[in-house]
Amino acid sequence: MKKHSKYLVFLLIILLFAGCKTLPAGSKVKAIDLLDDNSSFFIAIPAKADLELVDYIISNNISELSDSDKELIEKRIDKIYCGLSRQRNNTQIQVSVDANIPSKIVSGKLNKNKNVKSYSYKTPLDNTYKVYKYEDLDIAFPSNNLFCGGRDVASMLDTYDEFSKVYIENDIEQLNPALDEDIYNYLLSAENEICFYANKPQSFLTILTGTQLDLKLNYVKGSFTVDEQHPNQYILDLDFNFKNDKYLKAGKALLSLAFSLTGSANLEIIDNDFIIKGAKLNKQQLYKIFSI
Repeated sequence: MKKHSKYLVFLLIILLFAGCKTLPAGSKVKAIDLLDDNSSFFIAIPAKADLELVDYIISNNISELSDSDKELIEKRIDKIYCGLSRQRNNTQIQVSVDANIPSKIVSGKLNKNKNVKSYSYKTPLDNTYKVYKYEDLDIAFPSNNLFCGGRDVASMLDTYDEFSKVYIENDIEQLNPALDEDIYNYLLSAENEICFYANKPQSFLTILTGTQLDLKLNYVKGSFTVDEQHPNQYILDLDFNFKNDKYLKAGKALLSLAFSLTGSANLEIIDNDFIIKGAKLNKQQLYKIFSI
């Protein structure tokens, strides 16, 4: 999964230096609206949930940044939405970010960078956007308060245009996000915690454990917050929804072992859900799981 770190590097560099075009007033499109449903794992990271995590991501990927540049990035980021999908030994990422992006066009640092190319993309609604390309990563700025990058940016821009038109025409009933309603609302609710949802849990378990576990799950969702007593670790709440109670009984022991749970965690079984509350995990362990 570490291959996707270059995506993050480029996103952060763009956030420092890029401007974007002025768009019609009244556009209310959210970053989460741009994600498609082709990923197997989704995560919402509000900056205020753990500013140290944002700082760690920046410092770990762009070591040459000054403290003032890092502070500038951190102030601009509100919430990051990611969709991840693992294919063989490759992980694809789709990112959409709510951020305070400067509206004026700044110095042409991107255009002068020989490693960054650009092209114009016209949507079916005849709006044209500039797309920056770095190696196999595309990134674009559809509005003054969000940007998107990674897999299938063209479709993300198409979606932005469609949703903008709906908001401008005040025809809200026509809004139809690609994400399942449960996933959409769960990620959108992330405020003081980092939330994730695996709608294709087999892929998620492979990422999590590094082994092929077939536990017959419908989904896995959860959240984690910083432990106030021990700021170097997270407190996790996890919900594993099994297809039936037979698979739940078999999977409970395996999951408990996979998370190396201690007596501090509270385990519950409600219908076909195996719920773990209060599991503690060192931050570095979680960063490794998500290849941050």
